[in-house]
Amino acid sequence: MKLFFLIFLIYIIAVFSLTEVNPALIGSAFAENPSYVVSNPEFTGKATSAIVDEKTNKVYITDFFGGKLVVLDGNTDKILESIDVVRTPFGVGINSETSRIYVGGEYANILSVLDSTTNKVIKEISLKDPYDIAVDPNNNTIYVTSDRSNAVYVIDGATNEIKTSFEVFVPCGVAVNPITGMVYVTSESENLLHVWDGNTNQQITTIKVQESPRGVTVNPTTNMIYVTNQEDNKVSVIDGEKNQVVDSIQVGDIPRRIIVDSQENTIYVSNQGSKDISVIDGVQNKVIKTIPVKEPFELAINSETGKLYSMYYGGELSIITKSKNLPSPLKQFSKETDPHEVQCNEGLSLVFKKTNFNPACVKPSSVQKLVERGWASDHPPEQHMKMNN
Repeated sequence: MKLFFLIFLIYIIAVFSLTEVNPALIGSAFAENPSYVVSNPEFTGKATSAIVDEKTNKVYITDFFGGKLVVLDGNTDKILESIDVVRTPFGVGINSETSRIYVGGEYANILSVLDSTTNKVIKEISLKDPYDIAVDPNNNTIYVTSDRSNAVYVIDGATNEIKTSFEVFVPCGVAVNPITGMVYVTSESENLLHVWDGNTNQQITTIKVQESPRGVTVNPTTNMIYVTNQEDNKVSVIDGEKNQVVDSIQVGDIPRRIIVDSQENTIYVSNQGSKDISVIDGVQNKVIKTIPVKEPFELAINSETGKLYSMYYGGELSIITKSKNLPSPLKQFSKETDPHEVQCNEGLSLVFKKTNFNPACVKPSSVQKLVERGWASDHPPEQHMKMNN
């Protein structure tokens, strides 16, 4: 028994004398990197829906109740301008190649066309109950859903005239793959995803998904399509070449909208019921992170900067950014460094190893555990010395 106790004691001393602690030995005290930071900038009005011009890094946000289109500087997150547009503006789309913005006045029965270089309305198109908007920049074609009309309108971006429309029962979300020209429209009532060839305006097929599909997005790089299913809290993953469902991913409660960062192959899902955003790895088709957000619903992203925008009628605008990974605490620390200047990545707390006061970043829930075990102090060296004198 004494021999066993001695071996065990030597093992414990060896473990806790290490500068870097193995997370498996202390209940995963050291967290993974990276993480996300959520901010709520000052916003005049009520953010409703948004689109990003990646060329100028400007964000265009509809204010449903104010009848305005608000222009946000994507670098500073400050409002640049507030433009009077159509009544009850909801959906918004952009063609950065032609400098045209499209805003749907849901209850005004108008689609407003703006010049993004002047921020002036240049045309109003009569169109019943415009809701969601998707733009194919290669074909200069705009697709607008109208759930009350059971139709998707096809607008010629060169003439700003309705070219045609196709029938979809209670259409909601719409997305387009600019590489293939395929258009994808969700039908909440039928639990279907409609696939149309935007080059010929012919329906290719319908794909059975799950309960109450709403949001849809496309990664043109991988030709994968993602659909939120509101009633069973899942995302359907569809192979765009085969037009077949290839996976189903469990997300949060009541997933509404979905958007993809094509450069990172990362998919973001707004879960209104659980008040968070699911982050999906597009390679693994697996949720890798959940970000708490006050009122997630509509989403927009700038794939160039990685900034994600989340908003809801009458609620706050949330901006989600991936926090930068800081160097390890030991790399930041030197004889000349003030211990207070050592920084931890988001979600971690700073402690000091008790034997040599080397800094370490750990999960907040593990701080007390490490202090009680005698491995760590939560005070900088000079404070610890004063407390023990």
